[in-house]
Amino acid sequence: MNSLTGNKVTFKEIERSFFEIGCEVAKILMGEFLAKLDEELCKNRNKAELRHKGVRKTSIKTLMGEVPLSRVLYKRFKDDGSTEYVFLLDEELGLDTIGLISPNLVEKVLEHSCEMSYREVSQAVSDFTNQSISHQGVWNIVQAVGEKQEEAEKRLVESFKDGKLSGSREVPVLFEEADGLWLSMQGKSREKSSKGKKELKIGVIYEGWEKRYPSSKEYKTVGKSAFAGYMKPEEFKYLRDAAIAKKYNVDEIVYRVLNGDGAAWIRNGHDLETDIFQLDPYHLAKSIIRNVYDKQARRHILRWLKSGEIEKALDKIESLKYECGGLESEVKKLTTLENYIKSNIDGIVVYKDRENIPLPTAPEGIEYRTLGTMERNVNIFAKRMKGGKSWSERGANNLSKIIALKMEKGFKDKISALISGQLSERLTERFVEALSLTKAAVKKTVKKSLYPIHQGQIPFSNCKVTNGRKAIRSMFDLKVFSEMVYR
Repeated sequence: MNSLTGNKVTFKEIERSFFEIGCEVAKILMGEFLAKLDEELCKNRNKAELRHKGVRKTSIKTLMGEVPLSRVLYKRFKDDGSTEYVFLLDEELGLDTIGLISPNLVEKVLEHSCEMSYREVSQAVSDFTNQSISHQGVWNIVQAVGEKQEEAEKRLVESFKDGKLSGSREVPVLFEEADGLWLSMQGKSREKSSKGKKELKIGVIYEGWEKRYPSSKEYKTVGKSAFAGYMKPEEFKYLRDAAIAKKYNVDEIVYRVLNGDGAAWIRNGHDLETDIFQLDPYHLAKSIIRNVYDKQARRHILRWLKSGEIEKALDKIESLKYECGGLESEVKKLTTLENYIKSNIDGIVVYKDRENIPLPTAPEGIEYRTLGTMERNVNIFAKRMKGGKSWSERGANNLSKIIALKMEKGFKDKISALISGQLSERLTERFVEALSLTKAAVKKTVKKSLYPIHQGQIPFSNCKVTNGRKAIRSMFDLKVFSEMVYR
């Protein structure tokens, strides 16, 4: 390789160069295929309804890079007498739902956005695909898809209110957890918030626990669904109930166990006969540690509360007020803990230890364990959204909905449902046929390909020259493409 370029070339450069060649070929094939689809749509359209208004040039952002495309613009005459301008190709491929960006590229952007800053996502996409995108472009995608998810949630809630949701999955017990995450606000959102912060509401639903693998001592939740956003308490309650009604047969649920830190918005509307509230053990222990100065007293209070001896715990707190000599700061902390226990007294004892709750037998492979997974779920949001970052309410709301979707199974399928249209059966058959012919032709000989690849320029003829690209171009100068085989 040194003899070809006079410079040392790394395997990384060679790999990237061939990757870019493959992307260039793929873009040519995709562009020709889309052009043929547009021609077919033009020939078969209803000419009385759709008037040809000329061809418009554009490009589609894909994993391979930008694919140039010329497509026909039509003037559509509607039944009510009004008109609109449309691209039939965009409608057929679903490109009108998220702009001229391929669904695969959108999925990559959203997947990375759940864990990285938008600038980092921009760099990652450029590194691992042949498409460059700005951090503003990444932000735009997150906002567009986040808003679509919010719209889908609103439609789900409306269906629930109208009694149209009837899930089929049957489980005897369903577990629910909720918590809030306080985020720093910016701009106008900061002016409207409390002390520059606003609480993002987060909820999860699951069916129980199973071992990560047969001999594992660690467990994971089963059938987890998640939702998040800036919502009023009643909106959060409706979304939670709608998510359950969509998936489960609610008539077969014996108990719905809710785990929370005692905040009023979490318990809002959770008062059916099947509902059980449990104060989150983590938050209870945290409150005791924060407000009780005596370490030994902490252990006693926590033990009594766990065993249901509430009065003993409250008596001990009262005696500590005198033992501290009436120090105002300590008395204030102890009173805070006392009020916290009293306001959540019905949820102090964990659901499994309550004698008045006969738990049904868990489904095969599932266990009923002590709740307390919410802190880990909240940390997923916190790692991405805290740490010196500040948000607009709209920006935080939209990103939180993408993160919640990623916490569930089938993330890519759900994103596709939000952003992708479906090809008609006729176009699907056309694509499969074209793809099969292309593969067969490439295997036989590049020169006899369905598409005139051999008529193109030598790769990187009009590109910035790097050592790797020099090497690739030198190889094409020495041999014809058909001779480039491994020996």
